Amino acid sequence: MVVLGKRRHGDPIIIGPDESITKPRRIPFSEKAFEEGWLQDLIEANPEVLPVADIEPVFAPAISVGREVQTNVGPIDNLFISPQGYLTIVETKLWRNPEARRQVAGQIIDYAKEVRRWSFEDLNQRVRTYNKKCGKADISIIDTLRTIEPIEEDEEPTIVDAVSRNIRDGRFLLLVVGDGIRESVEEMAEFLNQTPQLYFTLALVELQVYELQGDNDRSLLVIPQIVARTKEITRAVVEIRGKTEGISVTLPPEPPPTTTGTISQEAFFRTLSENVESDLVAYARKMINDMEDLGSDVVWKKASYVVKISDPSGSGELFTLFWVDRNGIARTFSKWLPNQLERILGLPGSKQIAMNFLDKFAELSPGYEKRNKKKLSLDSSFDLVVPLSELQENHKKLCSIVEYIIKELSELSEKSH
Repeated sequence: MVVLGKRRHGDPIIIGPDESITKPRRIPFSEKAFEEGWLQDLIEANPEVLPVADIEPVFAPAISVGREVQTNVGPIDNLFISPQGYLTIVETKLWRNPEARRQVAGQIIDYAKEVRRWSFEDLNQRVRTYNKKCGKADISIIDTLRTIEPIEEDEEPTIVDAVSRNIRDGRFLLLVVGDGIRESVEEMAEFLNQTPQLYFTLALVELQVYELQGDNDRSLLVIPQIVARTKEITRAVVEIRGKTEGISVTLPPEPPPTTTGTISQEAFFRTLSENVESDLVAYARKMINDMEDLGSDVVWKKASYVVKISDPSGSGELFTLFWVDRNGIARTFSKWLPNQLERILGLPGSKQIAMNFLDKFAELSPGYEKRNKKKLSLDSSFDLVVPLSELQENHKKLCSIVEYIIKELSELSEKSH
């Protein structure tokens, strides 16, 4: 299990219409300004305050399906489900009690172990009870998900199977949410290594609470921050060879390129393998690896991965080149990249570099030369679609056009300074 911790510092400021500056006061967790119940209420009513999509896209959007959910090891503070059938288990903590801080990672993992013993019907009954208690009528998991997006009747068995599989395999998002997290990454990793049977992602989320003083009321500003999260799980095989030889621990073979083991990536490739041939699944992994080797960034979404490149001027912005969905289709919109470069980079010639890239990308599409007698114009706007099979056949060309735009934009940026 790899744990990533990267805390970003900085306090917000508010700029008024008259350009006046207000600096909200952060409420120290030592002030005891609110209780854990307040955090649970906040999360239940506003699941979007949890940065779930930034941690694991398949768990978003988070839909509340439980509060103080009883298990054999204690109540789960908050329980959520995503439209794709993935559960998020939340443990809230106000970080005043040192003992609680030490035990919280083990506690939420104990909850995950208990949930893993549930069947679909066990979860479904808990969801019905929760919805009825909240005044939403006695509705099931499927009907709860229908409040977010339409679900056809023939799709129901697939969702039931997905939820059941995710529970069985322990594919959960475990969130420890507090107002002033100080848990060390090392202590968290110690607990995680004790649960090789679960395929979960665990993250520490700090909700920074600031006080806004208005003329007539006292409002609060809540800013979520990911303090640390697991990135991947590495399984070890233990061989016992005998008393004289002792015990040896062997790491499994290296995974295919680009498979970092996150649940979102696993879900993407599982669905992709259902829609395309196995050689295209292998190619998708290779393509991701090669794109990263060229210096581009691969950003994961719920149903796709996006190939982006960094702004060479150092703004931190990422420019979208194209994305690949789980049906094996690569696509981009002809105006996205040119408009991004013009708006953010703002250098003469950057828009034309983008158009040159898009021309070359469009040429990878089957029948392009027959359908298009002239290159794209700066004012054209349409969807460019290329099957993964075509990218596989033209992989060297794909790499060359990604190299082209990275090189051209870097040189353009250098000339401007």
